[in-house]
Amino acid sequence: LTLDRDRVGYVSLFSPTLCRFWQLVDNGIWYGGISLMMWASFERHILVFHSNFVRTTGQLVLVHYIPLIFFSLYAPLLYFYLIFIYPCDEDFDSTSLLCGGMCFYATIPNWFLVYDSFVDYTIPILLIVVFSISLLLRFIRQKQRLQQAVTWRQCRKMTIQLTLVSATYLMFDLPYVIIFLVQSCGYPNFASNIIQPYVASLTYVPAIVLPYTTLLALPGLKQKLHSLFFWKRHQRQIVPLTTYT
Repeated sequence: LTLDRDRVGYVSLFSPTLCRFWQLVDNGIWYGGISLMMWASFERHILVFHSNFVRTTGQLVLVHYIPLIFFSLYAPLLYFYLIFIYPCDEDFDSTSLLCGGMCFYATIPNWFLVYDSFVDYTIPILLIVVFSISLLLRFIRQKQRLQQAVTWRQCRKMTIQLTLVSATYLMFDLPYVIIFLVQSCGYPNFASNIIQPYVASLTYVPAIVLPYTTLLALPGLKQKLHSLFFWKRHQRQIVPLTTYT
């Protein structure tokens, strides 16, 4: 929808219901994905260096499943309430991004807007940076201490996958977070001429790049593509006919 609106200058399939779902996906689902990535970045430390915390079923439920469910549902449910249930005057605009924005911004208390900006977006992005870099440093330091080759390969694949996904967030979301923090510290005009046309647009890139980043990190993908490629070549070979006399 964002690309379509930028291409033609308006929302092609404009309707109030579509606008609400667009706002839900762009905010609730997206923030939920960032929160989930933040937890995954932290959980990698537990799985790699403190695996004794998830040995029993009770520990697995407490350490893995409960946080996973919470971070997956918190932001989507919050924004579902704010967009579909919270009472406010809606005024959708077919020529504006997100149909003009969410109406609750005009009536909700300012403290919630500050909370939302920091807790749902800024802090998770910064924690992804901290957890990812610290995991990489710990992984390098502990590499020589891992005695089993299988364990080393499993940890390496896990770290590569997390690093690729985390780097996608950091590359395209961190500039926006830095500008937001500087503006919040008393410099409201800092980078104001580039944040909307350029930096804010970069935050949409991870949604496009992440599926390919995840595919590249899948174990055995290279071998599967190699087999598929050579299988096709084998299928295209022309076998000469044998003539019997």
